Amino acid sequence: MKFQKEFTVGLRDLGMSNELTNYGFLSYLEDIGTIHSDHVGYGVKDIFTKHRAWILLDWKLNVIQRPSFGEKVLVRTWATNIEKSTYHVYRNFEVFNEKNELIATATSRWVLFDTENMKITKVDMSFIEMYKPEGTEQEAMDQLKKLEEPSYFNSIQEYKVKRSDIDVNHHMHNLNYLKVAYEALPENIYFGKECNNLNIMYKRQIKFGDKVKCYYSYEDKSHYVTIKSEDDKILHAIIKLSD
Repeated sequence: MKFQKEFTVGLRDLGMSNELTNYGFLSYLEDIGTIHSDHVGYGVKDIFTKHRAWILLDWKLNVIQRPSFGEKVLVRTWATNIEKSTYHVYRNFEVFNEKNELIATATSRWVLFDTENMKITKVDMSFIEMYKPEGTEQEAMDQLKKLEEPSYFNSIQEYKVKRSDIDVNHHMHNLNYLKVAYEALPENIYFGKECNNLNIMYKRQIKFGDKVKCYYSYEDKSHYVTIKSEDDKILHAIIKLSD
């Protein structure tokens, strides 16, 4: 069953072109996914009693049209069916404008984390049934392809994680990876038109005080930012942007 919520595009959601940014789109998707989990009893406020937390592994966003300030958008989300107990589950999204036109689609991949034993736990059929899933996981899997590190990089930028980057799970908030990646983009890309296709693959959490390196690459008509640890031994995330 699709779960939905209406949002109004606010000032903080806009870029310099007075249009909803990729960060703004993902904020809405993140919010509705969190609200949906809260609705079935596994939201943020339940983490400390049920000792389960959803951890995001991948985003794939495709923007068709960008609304501007004051416009209302309707966001729909649904979990996909699973055929057997699994560690990876998928959530899909659709975004519609006031004319009921589809303006964005997205897919995401998640794991369920046991905060008591500090390990990823399997998701079984009875658990996912609480979300009233639709569609098959294979459809979502086909959308989310593993990102590979580019073969070279054009520039590098360092970043030290701030307190304001940290969320309720005590590591860098998922959307802040995108902010950090944007800072590593060349100025003409950063100040230019936003790319309408976005992929984020999260590999290892970043914590307060960590110093990371952001490697920018342009390859196969796509912009990549690869975020690694200061010593280059840990891959934290790969962000891909394309038209």
